[in-house]
Amino acid sequence: MPQPTDAAPCLVINLSPDSVPSPALAQLLVATRNGYDWPVGTGAEVSQQNIINLEATVAGRLTHLNAANAHQIVVDVSSWAGNYANPQAQLVAATPAQQEEMLVAIGNLISGNLAVGIDTLSALPGISLVIASKIFRFCAPQVGAAVDRHSSYFFNSLPIDGHGSATNFEREWADGQHNISRLAGYAPLVYARNRNEYIQCYLPLLGRIASRLNESDRQYRCAATGELRLWTPADVEMAAYYYWACNGAR
Repeated sequence: MPQPTDAAPCLVINLSPDSVPSPALAQLLVATRNGYDWPVGTGAEVSQQNIINLEATVAGRLTHLNAANAHQIVVDVSSWAGNYANPQAQLVAATPAQQEEMLVAIGNLISGNLAVGIDTLSALPGISLVIASKIFRFCAPQVGAAVDRHSSYFFNSLPIDGHGSATNFEREWADGQHNISRLAGYAPLVYARNRNEYIQCYLPLLGRIASRLNESDRQYRCAATGELRLWTPADVEMAAYYYWACNGAR
């Protein structure tokens, strides 16, 4: 099966080798984070308030972390992420043993054993690398960030001057017509490659971009609160996701 192309004529902005966003990239990230509205039509204020509310709910469950609360975190984040109906039903109906695995996985996520936590979650029915990364994003909102088809396309297509692309996630066609693609992860070797790219390249990159934006006094304005806010890696991901969902290739 031919790989989906990562070429993106709509994305011509770039990074420097040490992850300094060009002025055009910084402007794009600020504008798209300000206006983040997903699903489109929800309204930026409501959409961003939903995220704030879910962060607070997850934080509350983490203060009393047990198997039941770990299970509810997974169900809530997966529902927010728009997981497909059958996988979502599997998560809702998780067995006590699976809920214990969720507890162990989230414990690893918040203690720094990220690869173990992501692998444990991704091995459970109804959870992929994408959903596992979103669970990490809400369990550790100051350092975590999600990856999915839109954000992986954005950063695969984002050039670093003289150093190729910002990331190299492997993607695959999602249907036989080759008109919709996704982050590859169903084959074990491809999953491992993309998990490593997520941990070793993507998360550090988003952290550096967030730091550079903060250092240059390029805060974004939260549509839900009206406040200027400093960037986290998750904010960079949200901006990239929203830009690509609205403008990028599928």
